[in-house]
Amino acid sequence: MAVLKAATVITVAFLLILLMSYWAAGRARPVLDVATRTLLVKKGLAHAFIELGDGTVHYRLEGQPGAPLVVLIHGFSTPSFVWDNYFAPLRGAGYRVLSFDNYGRGFSDRPDTIYDANLTDRLVGELLDKLAPNEPAHIVGYSMGGATATIFAARHPERVRSLTLIAPAGLGVSTNENVELLKRRFVGDWIVRMFGLKIFHAEAAEQSKYAPTPARFLADFDRQMDYRGYGDALLSTLRNYPLTGADAAYAEAGQSRRPVLVIWGEKDETVPFANASRLMTMMPRAKLYSYAKLGHEITFSQSPMVSGLIAQFLNSQSDASAGATAPAMRLKARPDAVPAALPATEQAQ
Repeated sequence: MAVLKAATVITVAFLLILLMSYWAAGRARPVLDVATRTLLVKKGLAHAFIELGDGTVHYRLEGQPGAPLVVLIHGFSTPSFVWDNYFAPLRGAGYRVLSFDNYGRGFSDRPDTIYDANLTDRLVGELLDKLAPNEPAHIVGYSMGGATATIFAARHPERVRSLTLIAPAGLGVSTNENVELLKRRFVGDWIVRMFGLKIFHAEAAEQSKYAPTPARFLADFDRQMDYRGYGDALLSTLRNYPLTGADAAYAEAGQSRRPVLVIWGEKDETVPFANASRLMTMMPRAKLYSYAKLGHEITFSQSPMVSGLIAQFLNSQSDASAGATAPAMRLKARPDAVPAALPATEQAQ
């Protein structure tokens, strides 16, 4: 009896230690507040902030007032700094450029809510309401941002001039036993709360190898983890966001006559290039550029090429509206990895 009682006491004590450790880990990092954000701006690490319905959002907006607006939507875990090298070329091409940190990422708030498609859809809509009311925009989405862009276009067709989808999620993503473990209640919460930041850092360290300046990429990525709520937001996204299963939104958006550009690395191990065939079936007007030797990192590893493709795509819409022939659209992979330069007359291959 005494042994059983002792075992019970030890078990309860152990559970209390685990519970306290879990609670302490969740509160170990500071929250993002006004003073913190002011300091981030002063250091040149952040740009501007705006209050929306679900919280404060960090954004960057540059370009001539009145110029056509291009909205850049980042992916699952890496915030808006992934678009830093896109501002100069797109501004130079005559566009106003907007990027932002999704809730739970970068320097935006980490609201205690469900991180699903409705949350991101509200963010994009409210942000445009405040920064570009009554102005349809060219929407560019990378990875999870591609699903966000497509869902927004399906729900608000009048607000989207064109879509550019770079390795877009929503039709299926690679998964493994570790990801499935994180999706489990309690177990996943414990792992992310106690070890999540190390896991996310390790993944970003692998991605950073493809960045022009790996050390800066990793430092910018890690900075968002200095503040409370990042891991919890990613975990909620894994459980609630349609990284797979957004077929209906793609089909709905694909019924529009708006121009669609798709850019994909065929070695993508995160969002398989095999999804491209299904996407092109649902979006028959889309124009695909694929690259045989590139992977999921294409957005930041090849930013001059990708920003050039986007600028060419956007400019071709103006040419087409002026009476020029629109470029042909067909699904065929490019044999080369990265062309030294993309001729202005080259069509999708």
